[in-house]
Amino acid sequence: MPRRTAAPIHPRLRDPLTNQLCRAVLKLRTVDECYRFLEDLCTVREIRALAVRLEVARLLAAGWKYEAIARRTGASSATISRVRRFLEYGADGYRMILQRLKTVRD
Repeated sequence: MPRRTAAPIHPRLRDPLTNQLCRAVLKLRTVDECYRFLEDLCTVREIRALAVRLEVARLLAAGWKYEAIARRTGASSATISRVRRFLEYGADGYRMILQRLKTVRD
């Protein structure tokens, strides 16, 4: 089965401030630096929500069912469905980072 083409980056997302944010993230060198940056940038709730979405994506990619993902992560079915939609039809950001994280773990 041929690999689908990733959706383009949403045009409303690209602007100088978002470019600055992306460049700042790319400057982080360690997990500790990332924690420190995220703690200053986001609320604890926002950081946890991002972490849960990434775990939902990982579990979906591994073939887990919605109910098991909800039990494990506490994510709502709406969140799981949204992550699944972006995993399948998004800009391939989830797939890219999950592959890179897998490579680091292996």
